[in-house]
Amino acid sequence: MKMFIKKKISVFLILILLLSATQFVLVSVSLKQISDFSPVFREIRTILFIFLLAQIFLVIIVISFLPKYIRKMLDGVETIINEVSRGSYNQSIDLDEYSKNYDKELVDVVESIKKMLTIIIKFDGLKKEKIQEQRSRIIALLNMTENGFMIYNQKGDIVYTNHLIKEHFPTMTEDINILETNFGLEIDNNLKNYISGIVKTQSKAMQKQFYMASMKRHITLRNELVRDANGNFIGAVIGVYNLEKKDLDKLREQEEKQQ
Repeated sequence: MKMFIKKKISVFLILILLLSATQFVLVSVSLKQISDFSPVFREIRTILFIFLLAQIFLVIIVISFLPKYIRKMLDGVETIINEVSRGSYNQSIDLDEYSKNYDKELVDVVESIKKMLTIIIKFDGLKKEKIQEQRSRIIALLNMTENGFMIYNQKGDIVYTNHLIKEHFPTMTEDINILETNFGLEIDNNLKNYISGIVKTQSKAMQKQFYMASMKRHITLRNELVRDANGNFIGAVIGVYNLEKKDLDKLREQEEKQQ
């Protein structure tokens, strides 16, 4: 049968009290048999010394044992907290198992942590749903525009491209690094250089227009920086304008052929 920390402390205190009581009784008995003061004093001194050593020994045991016990008791809680600090919220916590091996006070703490994790998981799920909802709306809006849009982070990794970028610049796919990839002379000298300048300076660039021979038209580039709550540069959004004219040219060519 396990003994909780309260009971363990109580047992040690009771033992100390019993030793003191026994000491009192023995001293009293010895004093009743006084016939020679010297032997009595020696006997009393011996008894007091023995019980003093016993009390010191028990105190040392208490001081040495309790921290180890408490540390062992808190190991489970520490493991849970460490996992939470790493972002692992889906932990299996068996309160019945804790109840069998630990004090009620610790079980109450673990139960509170379990309730907290349930709330965190629920909140985290709602937050992810909200973020996904907002992302879907933004992507829908970007795909409905007549211009190309590209989002990249502070390292130059492409995070998102809308359908027009995918159509007209198929080599600029998501999850590649713009700075470390060669796209061809025409794109490298214009679009890549424009983006590279923004990444390196972490500042907004002026609007730029250049001629794309493959499209037979001038393309306009604009940008907006993306910053975190502390104002630090975390990426940018590039707008590529005048892409849709390619489709209009095709329609005109088709109409001319039909005529």
